[in-house]
Amino acid sequence: MTAFAHTTKIEQDRATISVTGELDTHTSIPFKQALLALADTHAEVVVDLANLEFIDSSGLSAFIAAHKRTLLNGNRVLLDQVPPFLSRILAITGLVEIIQVLGAADTA
Repeated sequence: MTAFAHTTKIEQDRATISVTGELDTHTSIPFKQALLALADTHAEVVVDLANLEFIDSSGLSAFIAAHKRTLLNGNRVLLDQVPPFLSRILAITGLVEIIQVLGAADTA
């Protein structure tokens, strides 16, 4: 498994935060803090998940917290390049109906 990391790219009022590795109880706190800070200051926050290898409930809760924060500000969180395993989790939990998904990761 790849060590968790995230990078941020800012383009006008859109922030893209790209994740790599495992988003779990040990890595979700700093990620959630970064995501919430972006949610406070940008109209759109895109979470690029193309290199996500694993996620647990604490990682999902970071998405939910950011989504709630953006609603307060009239902004939005978007998930992009969602890997198949996460697409299934989002469908099972119903989060796919709450947080907008832009696209699926290329599995080729």
